[in-house]
Amino acid sequence: MLHFTKMQACGNDFVIVDDRAGKLAGLESPLAALLCRRHFGIGADGMLVLRAASRAASDGVPAFGMVYVNADGLVGEMCGNGARCLAAFIRRAGLAREHLVLDTAAGAVEVRFQDGEIVLDLPPPGAPRDDIAVHWRGRDWLFDAIDIGVPHAVSFVDSRAALAAAPVTELGRHARHHAAFMPRGANINFVALDQGRLYLRTYERGVEEETLGCGTGATAAALLAHRRFGLPSPLTVVTSSGEALRIRFDGIAGKLLQLCGGAHFVAEGETCPGFADHLLRSPAEATA
Repeated sequence: MLHFTKMQACGNDFVIVDDRAGKLAGLESPLAALLCRRHFGIGADGMLVLRAASRAASDGVPAFGMVYVNADGLVGEMCGNGARCLAAFIRRAGLAREHLVLDTAAGAVEVRFQDGEIVLDLPPPGAPRDDIAVHWRGRDWLFDAIDIGVPHAVSFVDSRAALAAAPVTELGRHARHHAAFMPRGANINFVALDQGRLYLRTYERGVEEETLGCGTGATAAALLAHRRFGLPSPLTVVTSSGEALRIRFDGIAGKLLQLCGGAHFVAEGETCPGFADHLLRSPAEATA
């Protein structure tokens, strides 16, 4: 049996597994694909694995390892909504209080609990790229791209009505494999500006569907909107779930880059005996 916790942030949902002992090392991808299946497993956009940190705590701030795996088994670099969920999980377990560090494949992410929000200090972004043309169904769609530890492409549309009509799933599925975003692919975002707020829809690689929210996508949208339109920090980004995130920054290449929002517990429990037994069998046992 495997104990799990289900959480969500902006409707982006996750199965969380505490594997500080490292017993599931090497099994993350098939386990995520099994647990995250909507109709045959628990159902989620991805799985978060809590690991022991690869380094000691600094200045008394506890550190933990975070492994993020998408629903199809693709191991991701990081996940903004997932990082907030995992931080809240760690805090509720009594392993940290107001400040902790998550070691991710995208680098160290500092987390603070402030004024009812979870604040992530993200690593510096990569260099932005402008006006990447993606041809789809007789039209060129223009995207700006930036790496927030996770690769993102953003297309700014004219209005919220245009955003509602955007072919997020169909175009996202095509564009995420575009040569300009290889070899890792990219998450594909569509953004509208309305009265100083950004409205976001995201197609996530690894989930291979539109999700209700994306924290790193919101961060990418804010930085690229600042670059393109001169919008000041902080920026509010409203996700498809209706939940808003706040992004603080000091420029496209500044040292300050913060993602602020909440995280919500949904359920916890254990898988039934035998649910994932085949993952733990040796090759000889599996073919016996």
